[in-house]
Amino acid sequence: MPDSTVPPTSIIGNISNFWLFNENSGFDLTHPSTPQSPFLYPRLKLHTTNTPITICPPKTALVIIDMQNFFLSTALGRPRGPGHNAEDALLAYGIPAARRAGIQIVWVTWGLTDEDLSTMPPATFRAFSFRGEETGFEDADREIGPKRPEVRTENGLGFQLGEVKLEDGSTIEAGRMLFRDQWNSALHGRLTAAFEDGLKAPVPDVQFHKNRISALWEPRSDLHDFLKERGFRTLMFTGVNTDQCVLATVQDAALKGYDTVLLRDGCGTPRDLARDMVEFNCGKVWGFVSSCVELTRSVDERLDKGPK
Repeated sequence: MPDSTVPPTSIIGNISNFWLFNENSGFDLTHPSTPQSPFLYPRLKLHTTNTPITICPPKTALVIIDMQNFFLSTALGRPRGPGHNAEDALLAYGIPAARRAGIQIVWVTWGLTDEDLSTMPPATFRAFSFRGEETGFEDADREIGPKRPEVRTENGLGFQLGEVKLEDGSTIEAGRMLFRDQWNSALHGRLTAAFEDGLKAPVPDVQFHKNRISALWEPRSDLHDFLKERGFRTLMFTGVNTDQCVLATVQDAALKGYDTVLLRDGCGTPRDLARDMVEFNCGKVWGFVSSCVELTRSVDERLDKGPK
């Protein structure tokens, strides 16, 4: 006779893409071949802002978005802020924990070509080429219309950024804005060394270029093909900006059927209210919200490699 004190397990999803849910253990995102299959190992239980999840590290990737000089370097006038805090969290917690768990690390960066510019939609050009008054949710009751109109700046995607002075006093050509193989589009600071170290890891790091706000906007791309061919099902997202490129990629990933987990201390945006909106919806609609610190705690305390 079944034990009525044990909560039943529910199947969430469809025959080809499902989670298992139990009130005691939360959501199982390990994606066994059938709901009745034995547990998959290794498995890792991760606390989130609501319900715990269990993931399978070999089927999981840590995606790091746009942590580039253009967005973070003081040489381009970027003051210390949330993006740098995210960088610190990744270096101290997220990246080391992912490596210890055998989780694939995927670096995604803007890396444009002239061909990309020839098909770029106007909204994306506008995002990098115009300056105007920013309004937030606190201004929602204000009459529609800015106090001053937007104006076009002197640069934009693909424009030469000129020479910049680095912290050590030396100078360097920043290159074309967010184009491939330019200083401004390179990984920022200590992240370069982290990536280079990762190339020698047991699960080597990989890097992909993107050419839109979302890294997964296309039906097919090198990134999407890599994730599909290697069987990744769960994507943990970090990077900048939380409310723009990170959110857009989270949404497209979820719509393509991936499990999404936002690691909120590994993400940064200067807009607090926008960050709150993203975290709410990532935990309610798109998937789950956790942190790099929690990933570290999980790997250290709850990584289950299976029966010995």
